[in-house]
Amino acid sequence: MIDQHEIKEPHSIQAFRSDLPEQSQLGDKGNRSEERHTEIKIITHTDELEALEQDWNGLASESDIHIFQTYEWNRIWWQHFGTNKKLHIVAVYTENKLAGIAPLFEDDVHLFGRKVYSCLRFLGSYVSQPEGEPLIGNISYSDYLDCIIQPGYEQLFYRYILQHFEELKSEYDEIILDEVSEESVMSSIMIPLIEGSNFELSYKIEPASSSPVIELDSTWKAYLNSLNVKDRYNARRYFKRSKKGNAKAFKIEKIKHPGELPGVLTDLIQMHQQQWNSRGFAGTFSEKRMCDFLMEISKSFYEHGWIEFNMAIPAEAGAKYVAIDAFLTYKNRVYLMHRGMDEDSLYRKQGPGNVLLFARLNEAIHDGVKVFDMLRGSEEFKIRMATKINQNKKIIVYTGNKAERLLPALVNKYMWSIRQARIEKMQVMQVFKGKSFFKGITEYTQFLHRRIKHKFYH
Repeated sequence: MIDQHEIKEPHSIQAFRSDLPEQSQLGDKGNRSEERHTEIKIITHTDELEALEQDWNGLASESDIHIFQTYEWNRIWWQHFGTNKKLHIVAVYTENKLAGIAPLFEDDVHLFGRKVYSCLRFLGSYVSQPEGEPLIGNISYSDYLDCIIQPGYEQLFYRYILQHFEELKSEYDEIILDEVSEESVMSSIMIPLIEGSNFELSYKIEPASSSPVIELDSTWKAYLNSLNVKDRYNARRYFKRSKKGNAKAFKIEKIKHPGELPGVLTDLIQMHQQQWNSRGFAGTFSEKRMCDFLMEISKSFYEHGWIEFNMAIPAEAGAKYVAIDAFLTYKNRVYLMHRGMDEDSLYRKQGPGNVLLFARLNEAIHDGVKVFDMLRGSEEFKIRMATKINQNKKIIVYTGNKAERLLPALVNKYMWSIRQARIEKMQVMQVFKGKSFFKGITEYTQFLHRRIKHKFYH
């Protein structure tokens, strides 16, 4: 998961190395259950969401989803980022069985006290006008977003979802389905349904974030042989430093008890912020809400066995860890979530972050994991290691004609500008905090120089 304030297109890898109801059968929403034994339920309140937990978890266990579609991630995200917004979760039931969920919420924009724009977005996406603690990020807070669908029910699910979208055309300007994985069936099933039906809907597809991934071989040796000579040498070198007996070795420890979480998370956040600040960015955790979210999601995921924190400790007796990696593990996939390293440590040049990364990669191969997902970001180490770059998509479903799309486009550009201004304001405040005006100007100039330099070279 990359810092939310810097999303760029990556360099190429090479540079581095049914049950299908007919349209006429759908009828009105009130008749769907009777005609096809299928019905739609709309969840609009938190208590209804909580009541859906068991069915959601059952569906998630059988569906091909990412960890960001679990009930836990969505509930906790909503708790922290959905302040004064309204849920609009679409649950499709067939034969009294949950066939699929579209986890959406209503996102409105008000100017001068008047609502000028309204859309539906995925839970986990960003919020146009957030309330509560400052929230300024301009990208989604979840790396992959999607619907959760029972295998074999994809056609049925999307037909009913599109019918529902059409019924809402007088209520919303558009439906924004952001950060959809290229592996999702949404493009291959929903889009042809829009094109080949009588729905008065249109759509647009835009590129979203990119995620470098490593498709793992069956053995560590096979993985090493897939690398070029230089990268293979470095992989071996850093992996050896995770073993005893090496002069530059690091001992790797994992959290063994939930009581350790608060301390390790606090250090991870501090290290992460230190790294991004040094590059000229405010950093994800400059937002208190992100800190609180990470704390709670980590506690929940730890109880499920879905998250781990690996710490690199110098071999020197009595030394404290100098680097921390947070990994998610779900459905035979490992995700590199957050990283932190003590920039002031004397051990920094020995590559504790690389030691952690290659040790976990080796462990994943040994455990039979098929995909090591480094999530969003164009950092050089990700591109060098990746065997593939997944290109997410942003699918916008329009409910009006072309003339009616002008206002949403203008509103979105306006909100993007406001967000950029807020980000810069937060970064200025951070630099000037506790300093004189002239000292602040000097440091802010250096801050901008580091940011430009980082963008230019990365």
